Amino acid sequence: MADQLSFTGLTDEQAQELHAVYMSGLWLFTIVAILAHVATYIWRPWFS
Repeated sequence: MADQLSFTGLTDEQAQELHAVYMSGLWLFTIVAILAHVATYIWRPWFS
């Protein structure tokens, strides 16, 4: 049976792989953003 394509033109396996890469990047971005906020708060607290 041939792989079925969705409206994006990706197979299910390709879509899952793309999703995994996207989620890895999202986690990395989130961790960097949290670290940047903590470092900024240590440098110059915005709540006193």
